[in-house]
Amino acid sequence: MSKAIRLNELRLYINRVKKFKVDDLAKEFNVSRRTILRDLEELSILGVPLISEVGANGGYQVLEEKNLLAVSFTKEETFSIFFALLSLKHFISLPFESEYNSIIKKFYLNLNGKMKDEIDLIKNKIDFKIDNQSKESPLLKDLFMAVIGNEPLWISYLGVKREIQPVGLFSQYGRWYCPSYCYLRKEFRLFRCDRISEIGLSARNDKINLKDTNLNDIINILTQKKDYELVVELTPEGVEKYKSNVSLYYQISIDSKGYGVIKGSISEIELDFLTDYFIQMGKHAKVVEPVELRAKIKKKILELNDLYHDLYKKLL
Repeated sequence: MSKAIRLNELRLYINRVKKFKVDDLAKEFNVSRRTILRDLEELSILGVPLISEVGANGGYQVLEEKNLLAVSFTKEETFSIFFALLSLKHFISLPFESEYNSIIKKFYLNLNGKMKDEIDLIKNKIDFKIDNQSKESPLLKDLFMAVIGNEPLWISYLGVKREIQPVGLFSQYGRWYCPSYCYLRKEFRLFRCDRISEIGLSARNDKINLKDTNLNDIINILTQKKDYELVVELTPEGVEKYKSNVSLYYQISIDSKGYGVIKGSISEIELDFLTDYFIQMGKHAKVVEPVELRAKIKKKILELNDLYHDLYKKLL
């Protein structure tokens, strides 16, 4: 292990244990006491707040520090972190939007001069597009803090007051969702965050412990409650549109003339996204199943027809 890596791991280790002895560190990192003492001296110079304690039970202790996050990264790791942060900028809503802007600024400002130059050179050569981020969800931070605090909430959901206890948050098809325990229905339900207009802490004293509840397990349960079989017929142009614009979530078979058929299984939360998607493909996509998706497409087309019919009459 190189010295730089050892110092980084040592910093993380002592910040976690808070109180330690030199002999314990030497054993943990398989080095001599003298090496550990030199490493601790270097960490102290770098700003890690260490104090020594004398006596039989003495040793070293790390003072409580809120900013002990200065970790050394390789160039490749730095690039990975920077571009992971950069990918979030396309989300219309984030749980910590203002904090995100501050984080990426601090991260960039703390790079050394050479690394800044390299980031500047390539940051305009790569980007991430988050498609269909069309719905703003201003209450994500409140929902997220309730998840962390295992707190029940009251919400105004499409104008109706509900009491829920959030499990977590996830984003799919341009919308944020909050799987939660619904006290009215006595079961887990899926709530669209952009449909929540008000929020507050609930006064309930019968909250349940969801700290160990796995978000993905709940998502799987909720999204599998209403499965639909998807069958869509595509023209050759539709096949090309599908292959070029969407990750291949669903199986597609293509005949010798270029016509295709999409088949797969979809959940209820995908219906809105697929309605808009297949409408924009026009006559090149014909939804055969499910009937629920066909009904949504028909309804939206009629709404558009009424809208433009009214505009046409005004022009006459």
